[in-house]
Amino acid sequence: MSDNTGRTRFFLKNLLRGLIWLGAILGFFIFLEVLEFDYYRLLTPLYDRPPILFLIYAFSEFFFGIIPPELFMIWARGYGDLPRYVEIVAFLAAVSYLAGVAGYFAGRWFGNTSFFRRLRERHLRKVIPLLQRYGLFLVVIAALTPVPFSATCMLAGSVKLPLRRFLLFAATRFLRFALYAWIVWHATF
Repeated sequence: MSDNTGRTRFFLKNLLRGLIWLGAILGFFIFLEVLEFDYYRLLTPLYDRPPILFLIYAFSEFFFGIIPPELFMIWARGYGDLPRYVEIVAFLAAVSYLAGVAGYFAGRWFGNTSFFRRLRERHLRKVIPLLQRYGLFLVVIAALTPVPFSATCMLAGSVKLPLRRFLLFAATRFLRFALYAWIVWHATF
């Protein structure tokens, strides 16, 4: 199998996983809507505090994307109007991109420390061979699919992949947010 075929297959497999995950999340929320379960009322104490949600989101994005960004897109959809939704999703995308850039620099600066070596051995073990095989293309895959974006960026920094190319490849993160936001906008409510 050629390297391009392997890259394409790996990308499509992970993109399909991401779309399935998005479909599951949307399906759950649509199911709640059909049941007329008012999850907004239940979550109002949190939903009515956007700064807290943005802090939770930023923390999640910096620390390996613990909470799927799609949940925050669904929250943003609750504002009802398209301009506000686009504004919030653009902000979420920028935070995610900047978390990836911060991860790159963290990996670059701390890549040789014992803490980072332990982190790499315990939590990033699966991503290392992929980075060795795909290089900067893995950053694109992580930006567009559920492969952990921040962790991939951190590893990219630790092996000192070229910064300018990294920044360009990581910017594909905005495409994922645009596509997923469009799907969330049209699939909910």
